[in-house]
Amino acid sequence: MFSRPVRRLVASASTALALTLFGGCASGPNRDECRTADWGTIGFEDGLRGYAADRIGAHRVACAKHQVAPDLAAYEEGRERGLLQYCQPRSGFRVGLNGRAYANVCPPASEPAFVDAYRQGRGIYDVRVDLRRTQSSLQAAKRGVVDAEVAMQNVTAELVQPRQPTDRRVFLATELARLAKQRAEHEAEIQRLTPRADELAGVLRQLERRSAYVL
Repeated sequence: MFSRPVRRLVASASTALALTLFGGCASGPNRDECRTADWGTIGFEDGLRGYAADRIGAHRVACAKHQVAPDLAAYEEGRERGLLQYCQPRSGFRVGLNGRAYANVCPPASEPAFVDAYRQGRGIYDVRVDLRRTQSSLQAAKRGVVDAEVAMQNVTAELVQPRQPTDRRVFLATELARLAKQRAEHEAEIQRLTPRADELAGVLRQLERRSAYVL
């Protein structure tokens, strides 16, 4: 029998192999990899990630061209073990906080607590995304004001120069008006977005304080 450290090493290697073969390999597993796959470990990893039961279909397709069928019983047993860990409230909060979807895989006994924690995490995630977008737009508007003012200074400096041709003066005056309008639009955007960013930041602080989970 293997010692406990060796068993852990073997389990880690099996998990890594399962993820490599069936988690993201573009070319798919070869015949030997399908034949030697630890379907219990693959199922466990799929359960741990909250995949729906039809995930086995993707594995079946991956190995079908090698005339190898997954060990469905071992896969399902492993997936159930993985779901036991996945369907915990803290896991649900983490899933929501990362913005991932929930595939309605938890059993009735654990689903209410999982979903409640998931909604807490997802609520924080959604507000964070909204706040980042608002702050990004706010910064863009502030940069727009600066850029418009610099351009206006350059146009004004040229406009006041003596012996400037009439047609050039007309063009510069029109350009100055356009830049002034552009600056005003950016300033209006700043006035609109600043209270929105402050509001979202306040909501986020409240949600984080109310959360029963460490962020």
